[in-house]
Amino acid sequence: MKEKKFNKFSILFLLVFHAACRQEAPQQSLDQLLQTYDRQFQEYLATAQQEMGKEILKYSSIVDGVAIPKRMEISGSHYDYGNLVGRIARLYGRNPRRVEGQRREFNDRIIDMYRRVYPSYLELARGFGDVFAIPLEELDFVHLEYEFFVDLWYRLFKYDEFRAAAGLSASATASDETHCSLVFAKIGKDVFVGRNFDDDHEKPQFVEISSMDSGYKVLANACYAPFHWIMDGVNEKGLVMGTANLVQPDKYYWTDDYPDVPAICEHHLFRIALETCATVDEVIALYRSVRPWSHATDHLLVADALGNSAVIEFNLNREAVFFPADKDYQIMTNIAYQEGLDYMLRHCSRFALATSMAIDGIHAFADVERITRAICGSDHGYTSFFDLRGRFMQLYRRSNFHTAYDFTLPR
Repeated sequence: MKEKKFNKFSILFLLVFHAACRQEAPQQSLDQLLQTYDRQFQEYLATAQQEMGKEILKYSSIVDGVAIPKRMEISGSHYDYGNLVGRIARLYGRNPRRVEGQRREFNDRIIDMYRRVYPSYLELARGFGDVFAIPLEELDFVHLEYEFFVDLWYRLFKYDEFRAAAGLSASATASDETHCSLVFAKIGKDVFVGRNFDDDHEKPQFVEISSMDSGYKVLANACYAPFHWIMDGVNEKGLVMGTANLVQPDKYYWTDDYPDVPAICEHHLFRIALETCATVDEVIALYRSVRPWSHATDHLLVADALGNSAVIEFNLNREAVFFPADKDYQIMTNIAYQEGLDYMLRHCSRFALATSMAIDGIHAFADVERITRAICGSDHGYTSFFDLRGRFMQLYRRSNFHTAYDFTLPR
């Protein structure tokens, strides 16, 4: 999964800004960052929840001595969570935008879209806006959808500092450096998904368990924007979703700004799907009912506890296209299903290897694990395995591939 980028003007600003910051403060080592990267967040979280008089987000280590990932347990209403995030943003000195006059009609159309497909987000936004005394209708939803939430968490959890500690430029592309992949398999009545989140350096990541007052419970891995962006996860109905770069062929690799119609960022759409959908068919219907938007091109695999699976991509017209599994397994790496099976086998060695291993036979979970690990593409990141019928996730960090962290979604 590659680093998320802003548009070219934002990149120029961030490069200048962060270069200036680094002149004022010595570059931290990775060990120093691991000890301190979330200290400021924890201080703001404690203050915000004290102000609210209740705990909305419980933040903890997954096990003593492990700095990444951290565990987030989120409960209560979407309004409460939005209000909590607003208080954290205010403490950090980040303010949302009010929508400008000429954009009000477009903003109203975005609100109408969310009212139709995911009204819980409007409650989150209402709680967020109340912190700043900005009514829901005056919040700039284009700004919130990507730029505000991503920038807030990206800065607060020091993602650029982690890149610097790894010796990576803030403007370096990750399209050839990371190679996420997913393996779906139906074995009798059991359904499993293996997932490699391959990365080019260590960075903050989170295991989130959300039990909100509306929507399905969700167990997920998140990065860049906690809660708002999901990289992979399972819900209480046994629906699993996971994303990966789509960089081959390069005609499918683009970075788009928010389109001129109401749209939902792909990773935000993961949150919506996992809270509102129970089956692959319901996810496909959701993607057909809205304009999915990918700021930096990814595709996804979705599977359900009934044993269905599909890959979802965007075509060159930025329309969602769907590729249901025609076997009891499905493989997704970083190459486009839109190009056809022969092309994928010829041009992606990891896809070809996984397909060959699957053809040889997937008879048990151990085979899913073996195939998933065989196409792992990086020394950084994590590998997760999902049991869809058990609503269970087993997580391995690349820095310690011998230790499993087990999570079960409460029923």
